Amino acid sequence: MNRWVGIVSLREPAAPTPVHRIALAIEAARRRTSYSLDGRQVPYERMRAALRRLGQTYAARSEWGQWTYCVDLTGDFFDGGLVGRLPAWLATDLRAELGRKPAASASDRARQHRSDGARAQSRGGSASRRRKPAASAPARKASGSARAAHRKADDPLRPYVRVVRQLAVLEVPPLTLAQPPAALVGTFGETVRTAIQDIAGEWDVDEQTTAWMGLASMHISRLYESGLSETTVTSHVLGMLDQLGRSTIDVILIDAWIAQRQPEKVGTQASEHNRRSTEARRLLGQWATERGLVQMGAGEAQRPAPSVAEGVARQIFGLLSLTGAHEIARRLVDVICVGLDHGTDQIGGADPLTEAQTLFAKDGLSYEYAEEGPDHDKRYIAIARTGGGRSARGEGRNKKAARVAAVRALLRDLPPARRPAARPAKTAPITAPPQPYRNAPPRGHRDALSDLVAMFELDDRLIAGFLTQALTHSSYVHENRTDVAAHHQRDNQLLAHHGSLVLNHLAKHARVGRILAHGLVPDEDEARMHTPANEDTARLGTALALADGMRTGRGEDSQRRSTVADAAQSVAATAWRLHGTRLLRRRPAVLDGWLSELQYQHEPVTALNLLTTMFGMTHHYEYERTGLDHLQTFTSTLVLSDARGRVHRWAVPPEGPSSKSDADKTTAQDVLEILAAPADDLVDALTMAERDLLRYLLRAQLDGLATTTARQRIRIISGGLLGTDLLATGDLDAFCAWARRVHDLLHAEDDTVPPPLGRLFRIMVRRHPTLLAAS
Repeated sequence: MNRWVGIVSLREPAAPTPVHRIALAIEAARRRTSYSLDGRQVPYERMRAALRRLGQTYAARSEWGQWTYCVDLTGDFFDGGLVGRLPAWLATDLRAELGRKPAASASDRARQHRSDGARAQSRGGSASRRRKPAASAPARKASGSARAAHRKADDPLRPYVRVVRQLAVLEVPPLTLAQPPAALVGTFGETVRTAIQDIAGEWDVDEQTTAWMGLASMHISRLYESGLSETTVTSHVLGMLDQLGRSTIDVILIDAWIAQRQPEKVGTQASEHNRRSTEARRLLGQWATERGLVQMGAGEAQRPAPSVAEGVARQIFGLLSLTGAHEIARRLVDVICVGLDHGTDQIGGADPLTEAQTLFAKDGLSYEYAEEGPDHDKRYIAIARTGGGRSARGEGRNKKAARVAAVRALLRDLPPARRPAARPAKTAPITAPPQPYRNAPPRGHRDALSDLVAMFELDDRLIAGFLTQALTHSSYVHENRTDVAAHHQRDNQLLAHHGSLVLNHLAKHARVGRILAHGLVPDEDEARMHTPANEDTARLGTALALADGMRTGRGEDSQRRSTVADAAQSVAATAWRLHGTRLLRRRPAVLDGWLSELQYQHEPVTALNLLTTMFGMTHHYEYERTGLDHLQTFTSTLVLSDARGRVHRWAVPPEGPSSKSDADKTTAQDVLEILAAPADDLVDALTMAERDLLRYLLRAQLDGLATTTARQRIRIISGGLLGTDLLATGDLDAFCAWARRVHDLLHAEDDTVPPPLGRLFRIMVRRHPTLLAAS
């Protein structure tokens, strides 16, 4: 007999949620239209826009994980959505993004154009605008931004308020490089490692670093012949190592120079550094050639140029810096580059032709030339003859090289009594180090010194004098000569030159490490290296609030951009003198943030070059000069040509004296701002001429979209071009509004989407299934 046992639950079933509570929850969700960030309610629409701009920033830095996170998170910021706590790194960046001045509205733009209507018509419609550019275009720096950021510390009309500086210090994560392919590098890295150890001593090297040495010793011709230059390792990897190696050699040479000499003028230090750098690169190239460290292609090896070996030597030094072997690199320079500090002599000088012309001015000096060899490997022979009967012969791959070789041989054969005497640079030996001023400094200067000591961890008393010098302008030295001399002080120009090389090295090191950690196939955009300009170092000085701590003369403005930029470079040089390469591993959060931002900020001309190249367009600039010789003004006309051969011209009249580069930046910035108008709902505020330009650019993008590569299409999406950022984040209402504006602007007769754009949109929809449900 079967017996069935039933189990009965004694728990009462949960009571159903009352309908009124469900209704209240729905109503509460409908009212949820903003997010609380630091106690401030930010509308969801503004949060979506800020996240899209941050995503474009992360994509430009090649930080694809952060970009994906922003794209996914943006889809949660719609009315009724409930978003939890944000990560600390994103919350910090959002605060900075939301704290920026909002873009000018369409009504503001319209009022501006109406007020300037007559002037715009007289200039052909290309009116100069003064609005904040959209997020998709590089921001135009306002001339008064640094001036408005800080108040002069010694303003007698206002009470002193101490500036709050960020004193946090960050540890830079250890670098992890991708593994070079064994099929490409082989075992040649062992040869390079042995050559380095023979000079610099024992060195603990792992297998990955040894493999990288084999790659660093490779010339681009060898990489191309391997057949792996596009799929495994791109040539941009070698170019990045080359530039990092150049900056590494620069800081090694300048450190050795300032440790023994103190020139009177910054020009002397700069010219002497250039001379020593040129000679050092030549000697390092000779070392690489003599040790057989240069891997070249078969064609290049038949007639190798000296620049090939010099480039490979720089690549090796770039790898040494990247792997933390800075002491090894310094030993190599000390041993190989012997004699750099002997001054410019009559044989190895930077300009032996000038020495010869001066020495043989009375006798006269003439040259005779001859050629030999086939056209593809021609060599030139030069014979230098003097009126006194002396002659010498030299060879080279061009006439100039042959002439220089002949002159050096002529000078070398002179009797010692007739040789020109060596002319060392005008320098003075280092006596007493600079000291802080004993008189009571202004409170702004004192507080700045205190904060910089904490920020850069400058606990050495010797550095205190240099830090004071870093914040001393030349106008103060001119007005206080006695006090300056008593404290062995001077202005900060020598430190600023040193700091420019230091900041350049820090920027190159950060950029190369970030890119090569992601892989060995960077494209041209990713591998582009940014050398800090005066505007960049001024931004660093503003972030450090150095204007409030400057010691300037009575008539000098401490907020001037050049003053703040020199101070930032000088502070960096002071920290480098104490810490050296430790700044590559541990540095202030302000400096680290500046280095990160520096990598992706393209100036307008470069940004326009990337945009036109992406869509198969070409362009060039034409110039018109007006004004007196000492007040020249250039107008730059941009001539665009799209894939179909259509041409459009655009110019922006300058305001005041300007150079060609300034005119190019103004015109390029104007074009980028106009292109961003549809995404920012500013089409109605454009003039007719600006609308024609926008219509031309949109059609050129649509025509050139079919020929873009997969990598370029990723750049289009991550950069938010053609409304892709709106579609990727699921903001369909904003995307439809953008599409309507573009549809009306192009005077489209129907709603048919151009096939290339349709294919791009379908790829995005397939990768974001939520868009299908939303549509």
